[in-house]
Amino acid sequence: MLKQSLTLILLSSLLTSSIYAKEVRQVVNEAINTNSSLQALEQSILLAKEQINLAGKWQNPILNFGANDIQFDDISKRDLEPMQAQFIGLNQMIPIGDKKELEEEIARDDYELSKLVLADKKLELESKIYEYIYNIKLVEERVALFSKLKQNIAELQKLLEEFYKYNKASQIDILKVQTLYDELDISEQKLNNNLRVFKLQLEQLTYTKFKDIDISTELEKLTLVNNIDSHPKILQIEKNIEKFNTTSKFEEEKKNSDINFGVKYFQRDSKYEDYINISVAIPLSVYGSEDIKARKAKFKANEYKNLLQDSKLKFTNQIKILQDNIDNAFYSYKKLNESIIPKYNQIQKTLESYNRFSSLKQIDSKQLIRNLNELIKYKLKAIDEKQKYFTNLSNSIYFTKVNK
Repeated sequence: MLKQSLTLILLSSLLTSSIYAKEVRQVVNEAINTNSSLQALEQSILLAKEQINLAGKWQNPILNFGANDIQFDDISKRDLEPMQAQFIGLNQMIPIGDKKELEEEIARDDYELSKLVLADKKLELESKIYEYIYNIKLVEERVALFSKLKQNIAELQKLLEEFYKYNKASQIDILKVQTLYDELDISEQKLNNNLRVFKLQLEQLTYTKFKDIDISTELEKLTLVNNIDSHPKILQIEKNIEKFNTTSKFEEEKKNSDINFGVKYFQRDSKYEDYINISVAIPLSVYGSEDIKARKAKFKANEYKNLLQDSKLKFTNQIKILQDNIDNAFYSYKKLNESIIPKYNQIQKTLESYNRFSSLKQIDSKQLIRNLNELIKYKLKAIDEKQKYFTNLSNSIYFTKVNK
């Protein structure tokens, strides 16, 4: 019975772990598959694809039928004059020139644009998910740090209370340490609140509640790849240039008006011969509206050309800024963690040891508390540098790839 219970507990533990402890890549993929906004964009892609098929279709022919010269006194009389006839006819709009081909090309551009918009939104979502996950992990590190610092301060309070018995510490010193403990406790509660907020924000993005996500917060030297030409946002702008240049050609081509071709068969009384009417209607491009629309499309293409240069510069500079911020945060964190914090740890140990075994009447509690405050400050600075590092790393996911 005990063996069965242990087996059930183990299976339950493994199941819980598989449900809640997920890798960040898995989280991103699931979010992309379930995000309503992205699903809406996928539907717009299907819509744009259907538009390609529609663009190549001719207009439906028009069937028309009727009767001429109906007499009011007797509508059944159809042999009074030669013009009396019943007719049936078809009208078909016949495209002239390359308009249908250009229309299909514009539809294909719209289709490609819709896919690029989706790819861009996926990058935005991925970047934001990474940012929230790193925020959660770093807040958890801050909470753990504050918890450990509270333990250290509680031990310091016990030390001062012990010294107080021998008149080596004052009541004021003890109160100061208690106040420091309370301040840390307040900060820890604020962090726990921030942690809940970040988890809710992540849940809102991913439509899933996570107990834990497997991601490392170890810092390493990174190099951002400055390859912006394949970015969906840049490709969108380039595709818009192509689209509006094609639109300009399409508007120019409209001057070659489509032909409205019609044919009607007239059936008359047996005294007269039946006959056929053939008609051709051609709209005349005489007011220059097509030229105006063509110029407007060309202006739009030029507008996107200017935007392309501006966007490439912004992307390039943003990648440089992110790289500088990552490098600076990496250097600062390494300096704090390997040089400054160990020194203050050593100072704190030395002060505690000195005061513990000192034969002086009064210990230097002010120096103890001051050094402890400095130690707390630098440990928090180290996590702040971590925050800068991972915030910039998360933002870089949208802009470029990372080489490790």
